Amino acid sequence: MRSRITLALAALLVGVAVTTVLTSVLGGRTPSAAGEVDTGLFGSEHVVFRSLRPGADHGRIGYAAVTGGVPGASRLAGPRCLRVAAAAGQAICLRAGRVPTQPYEVVRLDGRLREAGDEPLNGVPSRGRVAPDGRRFATTVFVSGHDYISLGFSTETVIYQSDGEPVADLEDFTFMINGTRDESADRNVWGVTFAADSTTFFATVAASGRTYLARGDLAARTLTALQDNAECPSLSPDQTKVVYKKRVNDTSEDAWRFSWLDLRTGRESPLGEKRSVDDQVAWLDAGHVMYAVPKVADGRTAADIWVAPLDGGPPRKFIPDADSPTLVGTSAGR
Repeated sequence: MRSRITLALAALLVGVAVTTVLTSVLGGRTPSAAGEVDTGLFGSEHVVFRSLRPGADHGRIGYAAVTGGVPGASRLAGPRCLRVAAAAGQAICLRAGRVPTQPYEVVRLDGRLREAGDEPLNGVPSRGRVAPDGRRFATTVFVSGHDYISLGFSTETVIYQSDGEPVADLEDFTFMINGTRDESADRNVWGVTFAADSTTFFATVAASGRTYLARGDLAARTLTALQDNAECPSLSPDQTKVVYKKRVNDTSEDAWRFSWLDLRTGRESPLGEKRSVDDQVAWLDAGHVMYAVPKVADGRTAADIWVAPLDGGPPRKFIPDADSPTLVGTSAGR
């Protein structure tokens, strides 16, 4: 695993530390609205997300029941996070560490969103996913750089057992392109999405200046390229489709567009979202995906969760002042 932290990452560490202090100081003036988790959180369909409302609970985990594709009232519980994901009666929270020797960590949460343990992370949190069966989870961090449009960024993606035991650093896997083993020295892997068995997964692999949608096999320790120009995949609940972002421009203002791939036919189709969105979508249901769209509100940077249909129709705002959504319940998103 890489351990070298660049100047860019060091600046980010300082920035996050300052933000954490300010949130603590300023948020202390406003009482927290967080409470105990409803016991039915994982028993029926809920969206679990990160709240971005200003105040004491900025960054705290939120959840809302979903009925007919419409979210109910949001509730808050658990810790404050930089990224959150949930499935199968548990969740993970990627956050700033609580001790100087552990600047970032992934915290394991139980079905009541109570902390069950934590593991150190080697960089700035970027992506996280829990397998549908709950047996494993994955994290991606930046160990240099801070976004996917920058040149020279480097990532570390690790899969863990549910108890926090590391299983594999995906950069160590054999990567195959058209039946040939790739030997690129600049390889990066990020954005895991698990299949139902939690042994098969999909991820982005970057090598020699190109990005690929790859199918991973945890048992064989292999990654196999399926499609080029595909990043941050998300596998559908029925495991027949993958939604990802495609790079359409070199500028950060208009870099990405969402598309989906039918794994049975190989047909690729665009979503109706025309904005450039740098996120890993999550599935709301068989025909819709969720993602966060950044915004500036009252001079602060925030985001809203939006939903888009696979049929190319227009997106709609789903949950304001929130990001990092995943669905739990009867058809949890991947």
